[in-house]
Amino acid sequence: MHLRAEDLEAYRDRLWCRLPSLRIHDEDEAAAYLQRVPMCLAFGGYALGVPTMWVAACGVRNPVFPRHSHHDAAVGLVWRAKETLVHSGAAYYGRLFLNRPSFVARSWLATVLAGYPPVKLSQEAQAVSQTLKESGPLPTRELGIRSGICDRRVLTKALEEAQTGLRVTKVEERSDPFTYVWGTLSTLYAQEIDQAKEIPQCVAQRKIVALWLNSLGFTQAGRLARILGWDERIVRNALADLVASKTVVDEVSLEGARGFWVGIPRLLDEGITGPAVE
Repeated sequence: MHLRAEDLEAYRDRLWCRLPSLRIHDEDEAAAYLQRVPMCLAFGGYALGVPTMWVAACGVRNPVFPRHSHHDAAVGLVWRAKETLVHSGAAYYGRLFLNRPSFVARSWLATVLAGYPPVKLSQEAQAVSQTLKESGPLPTRELGIRSGICDRRVLTKALEEAQTGLRVTKVEERSDPFTYVWGTLSTLYAQEIDQAKEIPQCVAQRKIVALWLNSLGFTQAGRLARILGWDERIVRNALADLVASKTVVDEVSLEGARGFWVGIPRLLDEGITGPAVE
């Protein structure tokens, strides 16, 4: 089986709102975007073929990030959305996919919590998590003092690691002076943590892989493993189950690309290039 590169890009244009007529203009449309693409980056990643909310706010396929981002409407929309969507209960926001700031639709968070393999945190990341667990939410500077991490770079790395490990999340941004306030995921997402306990990990992993295939159209196991931050064997096991159930197809060649690709069958159907989100 063979897939034209432009058919894949046309599919992504529509689903990822990479067209002027589809671009998102406000927080309500950003929330609607997360119903179409429940897992995406906030910024960056579009050159790697990953859905990004900022690109949807630009409404073009390959936007150029502005030099003066504080005055850019699309950048401003994403900055507002990461606050309003979290506070409204529509989304989770944290460093996750490609180890970059990411959105997850709230309805998918329990599945993500169930599916992500546990990771061993560094001593510093463990200290950050334990401090927040014992004391409750803390601003960045105070968190560093209480956890005994005085070096700002070490603290930043520890927070990034704890976010990727789904232990810590931002709970607030303060403007005077500007600082982030951090807490454990249980601060905001106790219900989803309980729900995750009822979902078998392998089932959650299949659902996450299937969702990303719907978003990407077609990809390769190694690429998807990199996006998720998983061992490639986990992705391949999930893909094998999805192929066996005929949910996805594999061994598809993509015009101009090496190797075989896996993705959604309907994209191979003649004349079908638009998404059908389930």
